[in-house]
Amino acid sequence: MPAGPRLFLAEVDAAHDAVYEAQLGLLDEDERARLARLRLVPVRREALAARLLLRHALSACQPRRPQDWRYLRGVYGRPRVADAPELSFSLSHCAGLVGCLVAPGGRVGLDLEPCARATEELWNARTLAPQELDELLAQAPERRDAAFLRSWTLKEAYAKAGGRGLRLPFDRIAFARAGDGAPRLQRDRAEAPAWRFWSFRLDAAHVGAIALRSRRVAAQAIAIETVPALPYRGAGRVLRPADPF
Repeated sequence: MPAGPRLFLAEVDAAHDAVYEAQLGLLDEDERARLARLRLVPVRREALAARLLLRHALSACQPRRPQDWRYLRGVYGRPRVADAPELSFSLSHCAGLVGCLVAPGGRVGLDLEPCARATEELWNARTLAPQELDELLAQAPERRDAAFLRSWTLKEAYAKAGGRGLRLPFDRIAFARAGDGAPRLQRDRAEAPAWRFWSFRLDAAHVGAIALRSRRVAAQAIAIETVPALPYRGAGRVLRPADPF
């Protein structure tokens, strides 16, 4: 695959159910069993679309049939490709959208969130570092949800990349804009320069963030891509680390 990370997106919509169900055979036995345990139709639809997108995205990065990919689970249950250690990936899905980030090795994390999400219940000392909470509350009330989501998506992406998920102490990490405009991680007030981050608004309904740690990848633009087997109408946009949120 190319030296840089690749971001693939697909829509999740009941109108595409026939498209998703026609590809159910691409999944392995374990994936189908996990889907069968999901009783809520929208939740199952989202999970199916995400698993299909992952297989198609991996095949776009390395020639192989989508049904031939196999996965293992590592520490904290994080999945990884069984026989292609040079590929790292991260999945995220929310409110009508699924995303898959694939990169050449290293650690990767992707988080997507709906812009309409109400976040006030999360404005506390467990999710935000002290200076972040002070800065958030100092903003105009109508801007606080967006400001919180910027911080939250970056932390979620970083937590996914590290494999710890919500076990990570969010109150001990924060993000600030560097001189070049890109987000920079500060953990216990010290910078972590080995990481690269992207924070972005995808469209009127979704925001997201990417975290990446790899010696093989410098900060760069990431183009939004699609796979022919799954619908998405927003391909072609380029995300840059210094883009405004």
